Amino acid sequence: MNKLNIMIRQLTLIGILTITFLSCTSVSKVKNNSTTITEVIGVKPELVREPYLQKVREESAIITWKTNGIVTNCYVSYSENGTEDKTIVKGYLTAHEGFMFNEVSILGLKPNTTYNYSIYSNGHVLATGKDYYFKTAPSNKNQAFSFYALGDIGAKEKSSFAKEPANRITELAIKPDFGLGLGDIVYPKGESKNYDNHLFKPFKEVFKNIPFYPVAGNHDWLSINHDENFKKEWNLPNKEYYYSFTYANTLFIGLDSRDGNFYDYEHQTIWLEKTLKENKDTYDWIVVYLHHNGKSCTYKNDYEHVKGLYDVFAKNSVDLVLNGHAHTYERLKPYDAFGNVDASETNQTNYKNLENRFISVTIGAGGKINKKWKPDANNSENCDDGTIVAHSEHVPSFGLITIEKKTLTFKGINSYTGETFDEFVINK
Repeated sequence: MNKLNIMIRQLTLIGILTITFLSCTSVSKVKNNSTTITEVIGVKPELVREPYLQKVREESAIITWKTNGIVTNCYVSYSENGTEDKTIVKGYLTAHEGFMFNEVSILGLKPNTTYNYSIYSNGHVLATGKDYYFKTAPSNKNQAFSFYALGDIGAKEKSSFAKEPANRITELAIKPDFGLGLGDIVYPKGESKNYDNHLFKPFKEVFKNIPFYPVAGNHDWLSINHDENFKKEWNLPNKEYYYSFTYANTLFIGLDSRDGNFYDYEHQTIWLEKTLKENKDTYDWIVVYLHHNGKSCTYKNDYEHVKGLYDVFAKNSVDLVLNGHAHTYERLKPYDAFGNVDASETNQTNYKNLENRFISVTIGAGGKINKKWKPDANNSENCDDGTIVAHSEHVPSFGLITIEKKTLTFKGINSYTGETFDEFVINK
């Protein structure tokens, strides 16, 4: 047997697959039975942060993970669930505070389809298996979907219960399609050095399968280099301060309320009104989310810049406004453009016509709760008019929202027990 034949037999037995790396905007089909792996470089890098999903759209997705600084290349291998054909996409690296963000952008996907994936750095597989998957957004506007929402999540480890909502979300029989972060994502100052222990470790089982769309809160703005933290941790639409995205028949708008006075208030509100006017007749539902509350009967003040947007919300078909800030749960009765409630509305669990009105919900007990305060809408120290409150519950909690055509169902869920303590439905 000549040397060439020996080499061929060895390569077949070992099952080495040779991959030509492409740019992160390209893909290359490779057959599973021709098992390919790029050349393995040096020691296996340390996986500092499990992969997390961002901007999972109808035909694209972004997968990010963090390693130590020795990495020089990265890629993702993925396949449609139930198939053997794998696709390899090379990613790009971003150094930050001694670590390396590995990020891969995948294009050319099918809508409403589940894909399995594996991540590689320096040719070493760092995460793989049936538990690593994502599902693309639907192209059909009539497709039912759900999402979770919570704010004030990443408290210090000893005082945080962030793992509780994360556990309850993973236990749901039907997994949410994505999550919304309502500000104060990482305490105390939104610094990158605290992201892993305060947020990504407790939420790792959620984030590896479900994309997350956060907005910044006042604590996220406290770091000296906000851009070097929040914007490097996330890959979000627009400028990442405020942005919009769509899912099925719903428009989502994330606002940056900063310290309550808003980031770049003038331009942000002009953008908000323009976005709403362009889309209000295109989508069945509009959800706005931000960190600060407007009117409230919690221990937080009423924020005038948010109240100043009530007219914009009411006149442009906004249905739901979600916020954090107060570490509790509070649902308010439907508001009109002036922040007034309709006294004639007696049923606060089933709404049939909310034209020119919207519902505001505080969901700020995602990772910490105010133990020194008790909810009491009749206490004048909390609010001037307690009749605005439809339901309050001072428990660790998150919101779970389901939208199916012209029906929106909202549930407030206890993060420890998984029980639903508040629920309402809006029908159009």
